[in-house]
Amino acid sequence: MGKKRFIQWMFTVLLVLVLGIAPMNLTPSVQAAPTAYEAEASGNLLTGGAVAGTCASCSGGSKVGYLGNGGTLQFNNIAGGTGGTASLTIYYTAGDATRAATLNVNGSDVTTVQFPSSGGWSTVGSHSVTISLNSGSSNTIKFYRNGGYAPDIDKIEVNTASGTSTSYQYNQTSVVDSSSETTVTNGTVKVIYNKTSGLADYYFNNVKRMSNVYSEFASSATYKSKNYSTHTFSTSDVATFTDSFGTGTRITFVNQSSGQPALRQNFYFYDGKPYFFTDLNATNSAQLTSNYMAPIKSDAQAVILNGSQNKRVLLVPFDNDRFRRFNATSVNGSGNSYEVTAVYDNDSRNGVILGSITHETWKTGIWYNGANNNVNELQVYGGAADGNTSDLQPHGSITGTSIWSPKISVGYYSDWRDGMEEFGRINALQNGTMSWNGGVPFGWNSWGTVQTGLNYNNAVFHSNWIKNNLQNNSFNSNNTVYINLDSYWDNLTEQQLTDFVNTVKNNGQKAGIYWAPFVYWGDNTSQSVEGSNYVYGDIMLKKYDGSYFGNSVDGAHPVDPTHPGAKQRMNYYIDKFKSYGFEFIKLDFLSHGSFEGLHYDNNVKTGIQAYNQGMAYVRDRIGGTMFISESIAPIFPSQYAHARRISCDAFASVADSEYVLNSVAYGWWQNGTIYKYTDPDHMKLSSNLEEARTRVNSAVIAGTVFLNGNDLQDSNQQNMALSLLTNANVNAVARKGKAFRLIEGNTGTSAADSFVLNDGGIYYLALFNYNTGSSKSMSINLGRAGLSGSTSYTVTNLWDNSSSTASGTLNVTLGPSQSKLLKLN
Repeated sequence: MGKKRFIQWMFTVLLVLVLGIAPMNLTPSVQAAPTAYEAEASGNLLTGGAVAGTCASCSGGSKVGYLGNGGTLQFNNIAGGTGGTASLTIYYTAGDATRAATLNVNGSDVTTVQFPSSGGWSTVGSHSVTISLNSGSSNTIKFYRNGGYAPDIDKIEVNTASGTSTSYQYNQTSVVDSSSETTVTNGTVKVIYNKTSGLADYYFNNVKRMSNVYSEFASSATYKSKNYSTHTFSTSDVATFTDSFGTGTRITFVNQSSGQPALRQNFYFYDGKPYFFTDLNATNSAQLTSNYMAPIKSDAQAVILNGSQNKRVLLVPFDNDRFRRFNATSVNGSGNSYEVTAVYDNDSRNGVILGSITHETWKTGIWYNGANNNVNELQVYGGAADGNTSDLQPHGSITGTSIWSPKISVGYYSDWRDGMEEFGRINALQNGTMSWNGGVPFGWNSWGTVQTGLNYNNAVFHSNWIKNNLQNNSFNSNNTVYINLDSYWDNLTEQQLTDFVNTVKNNGQKAGIYWAPFVYWGDNTSQSVEGSNYVYGDIMLKKYDGSYFGNSVDGAHPVDPTHPGAKQRMNYYIDKFKSYGFEFIKLDFLSHGSFEGLHYDNNVKTGIQAYNQGMAYVRDRIGGTMFISESIAPIFPSQYAHARRISCDAFASVADSEYVLNSVAYGWWQNGTIYKYTDPDHMKLSSNLEEARTRVNSAVIAGTVFLNGNDLQDSNQQNMALSLLTNANVNAVARKGKAFRLIEGNTGTSAADSFVLNDGGIYYLALFNYNTGSSKSMSINLGRAGLSGSTSYTVTNLWDNSSSTASGTLNVTLGPSQSKLLKLN
């Protein structure tokens, strides 16, 4: 070690000691120079059609070609030094625009590399990746490709030298810092940050799953962290802490260039957790203004999943308005998701989960672009405002000398469904939930059939009929039934509302009501606002230029949740509902409260800030006196309700059930995590028995808020309710309040047709035929469904108690519109 290097190292030691940081190992190490390995060397293993051939421009005059489609090249006896991170440079020739190869290190697939044309099959190009090697000289590096040809390989160079490196330990997070890169890991997740390029790679269990990641920020210009002149790690930026997730360590990389705001990329590692968080902080001496911050962006090889050709990207809708659907789309395309996405291989179920865990300021968008069965480009950003969020204005801008992006959770899971449930639990820990011990709400809702014809007499009739026919016949939860008035409850006078609630209570039931706090259905801006001295023109949300929005979204004018007149209106209605004695409230058209626009409160700059303020006010005014179910609402923020309707309006048809089950299939993870229950909307039962049973089954497995929507004054509908709402076995499953998991996640915008629930070792299967004109044969692989593939199960049909046995495979035939709910033990 030279004198200058030694002085620098000693200075680091003193700095660390002064800062009170306990280093794991401060001994600098210098490793060997790069080692070259020829592709045609005799110690390598060539299989399939791979052959060595002459190449005048190649090292040693030879290369190995015909790789892929069964041809493989394995380099043996690769020296890994003392083990750990190494730089691998691949020298290759390729005449096609792009060729790919899967890189396997020591028996594990690490990444699929996209090789651009080298300029021809006689021209050598190079491509570098970061890998992890074991200590010693017995490492293997293998190249192969399924379903296509790879480039020809000239040689590889392995560089285990990173110059002088220093190691630190913070809790269970270790940092190895050198002049060229910094590696951070908690043993399960790892980030390798290249301080030359400003790009980071994300590893899980030592396998690279995301690469070429940087951050982007827009103010007066667009700034990319990778384009900055310096990218530094300093121990002075490290922070250790304990929060609801456990013991954590924050590692910060600072990107700086003269005359530009500093971009601070933060990574949050937790002891023992299989995920990490990341966000972006932009700082400047002068104020910054931004409506776009992307803590994660990659322009190449963004997400790396090996496996089948059945790779999917889950596009999650921002809210449940306008009958929006989840979309488990192919990676070969592009699209937008909101707040969270899963990139996964449906065959192996391996997947990467990316999503926002902070919802105070930003609407988070996730854009991807994929080809050749890989996600090549990815952008996770705060500032989404478009037709899919129903916004007519750009996302609001935040201002300050230090502004922050949303915080993003990043995790890789062997089963992406586990990852989505983990994401739900992470959000519940981060933001809180509304507690509820009252059980699944069973009952009736007027909008299913009665709708605008609601009046005092038919409302009281339903309370009485349900008391006499359903609630003592299994249709209840905790001996409770709700009788809920939906829109047009104001057809009843104040005295009738009082009398209705009293009747309901005398029947041993609870009364529910409906309200939409963030919309105005009229057009008279001079109309007085209930409970205030304002007029509606005062409280209606305005565009940035001060003009009104109009009623182009769902026929309603948006109300500004931050306006004092809007809050006085909330007081007026909520206090009235409480005084009547209502104990359930369905809050509708809440998304209007999240629209971007000009808000009364000058401190509120974005739609989500306004939405948080409005929903917190509603929740606190209710004060724990009612069960709160959100109807049309964003998925996030989620801490203001006990339940949220998982889809939009659903009625009696099989098509309605299929629509609901698309949202259950890909949104089930909300149940029991961010919301106590996921609400499948009222069950309106058709006159077709199987179609009606399918509607009930869709509600049973959804999460659930278990409300009938029929007009029970009709004798035919009474008979249907008696037939389908009093089955003790079926109602017992609904009473669990647990959403079933989909078995296969490759159905695009359609619903899955098979779902499973593991309830403490007792398994339930729900199977559906959405075709109204023909039968359907289904063969369920029990091992694939999560059960034992070799155990013999007793299979009980919960509707008729018939039983059979199954082992390995369950074969079922469903008639037109038919579904089955089965118990296996």
